[in-house]
Amino acid sequence: MFEAVKVVARSEGLLLDPVYGGKAFAGLIAAIREGAWPNEEPVLFVMTGGLPGLFAYELAFRQN
Repeated sequence: MFEAVKVVARSEGLLLDPVYGGKAFAGLIAAIREGAWPNEEPVLFVMTGGLPGLFAYELAFRQN
């Protein structure tokens, strides 16, 4: 989850919440790495918000 939140923030400028969005995106990254879309098909990830949850994890993100 930490990797997913950081990757999306750095590459796309989007802040995912660590509770739901970050974990969902981490699952998406894992599925892509496992070859779920072998032909590089487009994938849509719908981000529905949750930014306030990010502030509750401030110390955890500083350590990772």
